[in-house]
Amino acid sequence: MAAGRKLLSADEHAYFCEQLALMLNAGMQLSDGLEILSEDLDDERLRTIFTDISHSLSDEKNLYQAMEDTGVFSEYALNMVNIGIKSGHLEQVLRGLCGYYENRASLIRTVRSAVLHPLMLLVMMTVVIIVLVVKVIPMFSDIFAQFDSSVVSAVESSVGFAYKAGITVLIVLLAVILLSSVTALLSLIPGARRRLSEFCSVFPLTRRISRKFDQAKLTDAMNIMISGGLDPEESLENISLLITDRKLSRQVEDCRKRVIEGEYFSDAICESEILPKIYARSLKIAYSSGSFDVTWKKISDRCNEEAEKTAAGIISLIEPAMIAVLAVVIGSILLTVMLPLMNIVSSLG
Repeated sequence: MAAGRKLLSADEHAYFCEQLALMLNAGMQLSDGLEILSEDLDDERLRTIFTDISHSLSDEKNLYQAMEDTGVFSEYALNMVNIGIKSGHLEQVLRGLCGYYENRASLIRTVRSAVLHPLMLLVMMTVVIIVLVVKVIPMFSDIFAQFDSSVVSAVESSVGFAYKAGITVLIVLLAVILLSSVTALLSLIPGARRRLSEFCSVFPLTRRISRKFDQAKLTDAMNIMISGGLDPEESLENISLLITDRKLSRQVEDCRKRVIEGEYFSDAICESEILPKIYARSLKIAYSSGSFDVTWKKISDRCNEEAEKTAAGIISLIEPAMIAVLAVVIGSILLTVMLPLMNIVSSLG
């Protein structure tokens, strides 16, 4: 396996799987198709990867081995391609992987938006507080200094309190920005990203959206594996590679044990509660009617929509809340120094 190479993004995974599925559908040799495709690519990195895979396929390696040698594909993608080769459903698996990674890319963009917008507001709040601490409060201090000593002593505590409050808020905001930046950098490292996902699955403020995202991943994966002809036990075992939510992981393992013990797959899903009851019941009906794969596709689409809506809902709540906090903090600091000035002006009148 090539060392030191960065994993492909979700969009790049989707593009690769889509192109290979099209080649197989057209009856084209993958080695020839990848060689032709690499000639038209502008991205030097992708061109090198596709060329390497083409050469490996020409050397009588199968697609799984060729992809593994590059070191740029996710463990899940490699496992699914290997399963597709063994089951004889490689084209269906590649099409499923394309949809899976397209959904992942969409969810990643939604999460980035959910993080980026509040972070921009934090930066704006920090800039405003810096202006208050560096320019506005010292300006009021200079104004008060022009009055007699009795006035200065009366307002000195208010100005001092406003300054200390501004510094405290500034430190808190800078700490939050620093923590967010460190978290964003850690998310680029696969091992750290998984630990962050595990933390989000138990943290009260992120637990709900984490479960939604994991359910979307689960249904996407099941859709691929069912269409690829995998048996339920093996499908559930592969899903454990994707799930970071501890409760959902336990439920998947419970479902797998029930299947091993001979329980119907649809009943095991219903009893283990890995999906909402309405979806579990739909699967029970689909199992008896022979439309299991079609129903998994529909459930997968709905779970992805729910995950995106949940993330969008959080954004719609966070941004107004942060704006309200900004207004209260800045208004309080300004009032602290304005009220003494208003009292002085009214006494002079």
